[in-house]
Amino acid sequence: MRFSTLTLTAFVLAAGSAAASDDLTIVSKHTHDGKPAGTSTSYLTSDHVRMASEEGHETIVDLKTGVMTMLDGKKKTYYTVTKQDMEQLAAKMKERMNDPETKKAMEMMASMSGSMATSFDVKKTGATRKIAGYGCEEWAITMGTLSTIKECVSTELQYPAHAWDAYKDFAESMKNMMSAFGPMAKSGAELAEKMKNMKGFPLGSSTVVDVMGHKTTTESEVTEVRKGSIPASAWEIPAGYTKVENPMLKAFEGHGHSHR
Repeated sequence: MRFSTLTLTAFVLAAGSAAASDDLTIVSKHTHDGKPAGTSTSYLTSDHVRMASEEGHETIVDLKTGVMTMLDGKKKTYYTVTKQDMEQLAAKMKERMNDPETKKAMEMMASMSGSMATSFDVKKTGATRKIAGYGCEEWAITMGTLSTIKECVSTELQYPAHAWDAYKDFAESMKNMMSAFGPMAKSGAELAEKMKNMKGFPLGSSTVVDVMGHKTTTESEVTEVRKGSIPASAWEIPAGYTKVENPMLKAFEGHGHSHR
C-alpha cells in the first residue's frame, strides 16, 4: 500500500507539467506472487482523481480543496482527510515523539533501517516496452536488500493537467507530518526528491519485498486507457455508505489524556 501512494505521488508530480487533455479512465490488472489479484480502475480529470484497489478500497482526491475521501467497499464506510487533519496529525505526532518510550523505539527503528535508508537508489534500467499501446521506459527503485520496485513510465500518455497549487499544499502538509519521524523522514525526503526524475505516467509496476528470507512479489499493468468525459457522479459517495471518524486521528485519541 505504501508504494501505491508513491506511485500516486509520482504521477501527480509529473502531472504538474502536463498539457491539458481528455479525461482518462485507466484499467489495470494485478497479480500477487504470480496469481491473479483482480483489476482496478482509476478516473483522472483536471480537478479530481479516483483510484480503486482490488481489495475494495477507493480513494477520491479533490485537487481543488485538497480533501481526500477514503472508502471501504466491504464495510460500506468512508472518512475524509483534510489539510487541517494533516496539521492536527502532525501536531499529535510531534507531541507523541516527546514521550521517552516512543523516542527509544524510534531510535531503534532508525538504527535498524539505517542501512536501508543509506542504500536506496532511483535509476533507469535501460529497458523499454509497450503497454496498452504506449511506449514506456523502466525505472528501478531499490531500498537496500529489502525491496526493489520497477516502474515503466510513459510520457506518450497525455493526461489532464492538475490543480498543481492545491497538490503542493497537500505535499507540504505531508512533509510537516513526516518531520516528526526525524532521521527516517530525511531518507524519505531524499527518496522523494530522486523520484522526481521519473517523468510520466506509470503504466506497469513490479514490487519485490524480501524480509528475512520471506519474498513477496506484486505486479500491476495497465490493460486499457479510455478517453472521454467522466461524469461528476464519479466523485460522489455511493448511496448506503456511513461516514466514520478518521482512524489516523482516532488512533491518537486517549494517549496522554483520559477521555470519558
